[in-house]
This record gives sequence, C-alpha cells and structure tokens, in this order.
Amino acid sequence: MEDKTINLVVIDDSFDTEEKVVSTLRNEGYAARSSRVEDEEDLCEIIAKKEPDLVLYTKGMEFISLKDTCDCLKKHMNGTPVPVIAVEKNGTESSTVEAMRDGAVDLSSYGNMEHLRMVIDREVNALRNWRQMNKLETSMKESERRCSSLLDSSRDAIAYVHEGMHVYSNASYLELFGLEESDELEGMPILDMVAPDNRDDFKSFLRDYLQKDATTEAHKTHLQKPDGTQFEGEMEFSPASIEGEPCIQVIIRKEDVDSEAMQEKLKELSQKDQLTGLYNRQYCLDVLENTISKCEDEEMKAALMEVQLDNFEDIKNNVGAIQADTVIKEAAKVLQGATHKGDVVSYMHPSFTVIAYKQDEDSAYDYARELQNAVMDLVVNIGDEKINTTCCIGITLIDKTSPEVSEVLRRADKVLDEAADAGTNQIKTYVPEKGELTRKEVDTRFRDQLTQALKDDQFVLHYQPIISLHGDTDERYEVFVRMLTEESNELIMPQDFLPAAERIGMAIAIDRWVLYRVIQDLIKRTSEGKTTRFFIKLSAASIKDETLIEWIEFQIKDKDLPENALVFEVKESVAVTNLKNAKDLAQGLKKIKCGFVLDDFGSGTNPFQLLEHIEVDYIRLDKTFMGDLTENAQTQETVQKLAEQASELGKFTIAQFVKDANSLSLLWGMGVNFIQGHFLQEPQAEMNYDFTDIAG
Repeated sequence: MEDKTINLVVIDDSFDTEEKVVSTLRNEGYAARSSRVEDEEDLCEIIAKKEPDLVLYTKGMEFISLKDTCDCLKKHMNGTPVPVIAVEKNGTESSTVEAMRDGAVDLSSYGNMEHLRMVIDREVNALRNWRQMNKLETSMKESERRCSSLLDSSRDAIAYVHEGMHVYSNASYLELFGLEESDELEGMPILDMVAPDNRDDFKSFLRDYLQKDATTEAHKTHLQKPDGTQFEGEMEFSPASIEGEPCIQVIIRKEDVDSEAMQEKLKELSQKDQLTGLYNRQYCLDVLENTISKCEDEEMKAALMEVQLDNFEDIKNNVGAIQADTVIKEAAKVLQGATHKGDVVSYMHPSFTVIAYKQDEDSAYDYARELQNAVMDLVVNIGDEKINTTCCIGITLIDKTSPEVSEVLRRADKVLDEAADAGTNQIKTYVPEKGELTRKEVDTRFRDQLTQALKDDQFVLHYQPIISLHGDTDERYEVFVRMLTEESNELIMPQDFLPAAERIGMAIAIDRWVLYRVIQDLIKRTSEGKTTRFFIKLSAASIKDETLIEWIEFQIKDKDLPENALVFEVKESVAVTNLKNAKDLAQGLKKIKCGFVLDDFGSGTNPFQLLEHIEVDYIRLDKTFMGDLTENAQTQETVQKLAEQASELGKFTIAQFVKDANSLSLLWGMGVNFIQGHFLQEPQAEMNYDFTDIAG
C-alpha cells in the first residue's frame, strides 16, 4: 500500500480539478493525499509540512507561473527532484517543449485523463527509484566508511593499487615500509616496493594477473623499503574498488625466509587452497569432524566421497606440470558446480573430497555418478590440444557407528584405490571388513589413554582471543584443551579424543579439569589488574550434571572470582536435544553471575525459537556461514538478519572462523559484535593478544 500512496500537490484555482485527479488515481489503486494551492506562498507552506511526490500545474494560473513553481521546488526540496507535470485545463493544444523549458517533465491535459494517469505513473515510479538509489548510495558510503576504518586498524599490511599506482595504504602497510604518512605513497608505483632484481618477475606476474578474470592470487618476492632494506614477503592480489573505481587490493605478509615453521604457519592460516580456490585439507578435516559428531547424535547420515582424476599423470607428462594445473583448476570448477547446495567440496592433493549430507548408499552412488558426468563433460583447451578425462570415486558412508576422522579418511583412501585399480570412471563404496578396529575397540584404547592423562596431568590449555568490533577492549579468550602423548609429548587435538570421551563417560572429568585450570588463570590475571573473560566449552554430559552449578558457585565464592568472568558454551545441537538441561543450566549460571553462549548457532530452520526457552548472553554463529561469506549474497543476508535479531533481543553475536579482512569488513557492517579466527590469532598457549589493536 505504501508503494501506491502519492503525496500530490495540485496548483489550480478549482476544487473540481483536484477531485477529478484524485478520483482517477483512486480508480487505478492509488491512495492520493492531495493539497491544492493557488500561489507561491501556499506552495512553500505545503512543502514545509510534507515533501510532495508529484506536482500538477494547471496552465494559465494568475498568481504563480510554471517557471516560478519549478524554481520554488528546486529552492526548497534540498536536491530531491520532485516532478512537475504541466496540464492544460481544456485540452487545447499547446507547446510541450515550452512547458519542459520552464521546468516541467511533461505536458498533458485534464481532457485526456488516460494520458495524464500514464504520465503520473511514470514520474512517481521514477521518483521512487531515485529515492531508493539515493538510499543505497548513502548505505554504500557508510559501508565504505566502516570498511575504511577496519582497513586502517588491520594488522595486515593492505594497499589499494590503480593502474600500478598506490591510491590507498593503511598504517600497517606504511609501517612495513618504514613510512610515516600515506601521502608519501600515493601515486608511487607499486613496482618501486619490489627489489630491483625481482622486478621483471613481478611485472610478468602482474601482467598475467590483469589478463585473468577476478581472482585472488599470491606472489612471493623480495620487497624493498625506501632506504634500500630488503625483505621477503608474500603479496596477495584480489579485485576491489575504491570510490567507485576498480582497483587491486594488495595484502603483504612479511616472511622470515629462514623459518620453515613460519611458512607452515602462514599456510595453515588460510582455509582455501591456493591452486583451486576450494577449501583446503585443514578446513575439510574440521567440517568432517563436525559432520561425524552430528551423525553420532543421529541428527543425519552423510557420505565422504573422494574423487581422483583418471590418467592425470599421463596428462601431466603430455602438457607439462604447469599446464596440468589448469586441468586441476577447471576440474575444481565443475565439481564445485555439480556439488549439491550445502555440501562441502575440498582439494586434498592429489584428490578432491566432497562431504555430502543426507545420503544413504544408493543416493550417494547416484550423487557420485553426477560428479563423474560433470568431469566427463569437461574439455580443457591447452594450446592446440583439447584435454578431457574421467574420474574414480570412493564413497565412505558416515552414520552413528562411524569411527574418528582419521579412520574415516583411511577408509576413503582405501576404497578410492580399489576404484582406481578396477579401471577408469569407477565408483566403489566402502564395506567394513571383519577384524577392523571397531568403535568399541577405539573407545577402549582412549579410556586407558584419557585415564592416564588425567592422572599424570597430560592436558594443556590453548587460548584464542574473541575481539570486539565496536571498541570494547576487555580481554576475552575461548579456551581449547589439548592432550599430550605420553611417549613424544606431541599434542593431540580435541576432535581426536573428545568424541570418545563423551561416549565412554569421561567428558565430565575433562570439563572439570579444564574449568579448574581456567580458574587458576583467572585468579592470576585478576591479581595482575587484567579484566579477562574466559569462554569454556561444556560437553553434553556436563550440562546434565546436576552438581556443576553448585561446584562453580563454590569456586566463585571461595576464590572471590569477579562477576561474569566465566562464560560457558553449549552447542545449539546439544541444547536442542537436551532442552530442559540447557534451560536449567542457563538459569543457574545467570544466578551465579556467569555468562552463557549458544554455540554453532543459526544452522537450524528457526534458531531463534530456541532462545524463547534458554536465556543466553551470546550467540556464536555456525562456522559454515564463514565459508562463503564474501562471495555469497544469500549468506551475507542470513548473517545480517541473525545479527539484527540477536541485537533486538539484547544478545551479543560472535562470528568464528573469520578468515580475511574482507570477511571482517562485512561483519562490521552487519552489526556483529565479536569475531575470532586464525586470521586474527590461532589458539596458542600464551595469552598475549593486544585487544586495543582493533578497538574503535
């Protein structure tokens, strides 16, 4: 109804004219709110009260001319282009050109109401389109302002380059090159930042990059400061825009050329494979662990499909290793296109993996055929040659009886090898063999290992900062537990032992160990004058533990712990299946001044319905939202709606697995309160993050 409402001003000396126009518009479904004026004074008074959508000027008015009408609107409407339609009273012919020269958008007649109605329709729609465009431009400018603030405060060295010249650089970029003011860089060629001996290679890379479609690529080279000091760094190039003009965003990450560990760390921080643009191995393992966990809770059934191109070694020998990478990249595109919505495709050299949801043996086999058909249809042109291939696929079903991640991957590898041995374009599904390690045997092994770890204090804590996007500089850390191997003192990650701990009833003991150690950390940091909040994961078993609240309350009183310093996390999926326990836990934590987080939030069809039953302080968005946040407009819309609804309910929003500056910028604009991820800092044994670094 709002779209069919018109604020109309009729400049005429007759009430009959106004009524005739309003009646015509009403018959066409418009709700016309009209005002009639006869002179400039009346017109100014009406404009001051309500901004008109349209003005009809009757030709031949005694006290105000058409030109005066148009001049008055320009003077008082602050740039809003209100259309004026000149109208002949009796339908006599007149000059349309003359009317438009005086400022009217058209000339019509009260004697031809059909034409007048069509002109009104056109001009009202044009005005509303202009207003919408103006609103969007204002929003875009605000987003750009926020993005600029984020870029300025980013720890990454970021610059924007247009036609090879610097047009923007943030503080970290200036610091990296030993400069004080951005004016020193603006207009300077980016080539000047590259060491002389590396400039030819850099120019070749940049020339090739500019000839490609929008993509993100990295280039390692030696860089040079103005004083001649050189250092090795990785330059990441991606398409961007600044003030409406296309440009290239350059992120420089300085490297220690003597430190292989540093290079490995940088590699692990990225979730995407550099060659294909698909998710990489680490991200695939994280998603696979989560999938197995959900299948253990009988929430779903899934399948892991491992895809390997046939005769790839022959292709490589024929066209060369570099051109063979083109085949891999094109295969990645078709597999991504053939993957069902919500499934996860990754590149785990030398094969691809697809984690497919809601699958049984028959549907997974049909799905695999779809992937094979997509690969068979692929033709890659390399020089004069047309390269095509097929693929073999190994399928491993995932359900409540599936073992740990490492064993699921072993099964996938095994059945893929069987498919490849059978020939080209084959599909094989894994069938457990007699004598394989059963879940019961896995649990028995972990029972002994976990018991010994608790006895010998072989667990350690790591911490990841949770950072405010809106100026709150209090310290917040999420706590992660790791287990040390008895023989080599190597770290075992939680996804490898916590599922077993849940099944064999040892999760509560591990949760209590973690909580006790966190309390010791809290006491120490409080004595140092630091305001720190710790976010602690609770297992499904712990939320059912009726003694937990009583134990926490005793610790708080006995050790005089600060209020709201302990914040407890429960996964949304666990809360849904244990609603009463989760509700009681949340109420109990509130009474003793502790916080509560609903973790992995938003993956369900109506997640906010859960908040009607459980009192929470924070929601942490499901990590799947971060996978394609920067590329998927639908994901962006979903995240923004979740953040807005949470804000309306007085809940803080945390985004996890934030992977780059672009994601950070989007989350800022969406109103998300806190972020965490390897982009900012991975979990580590020390709590040394500077929480003032991104404040404000």
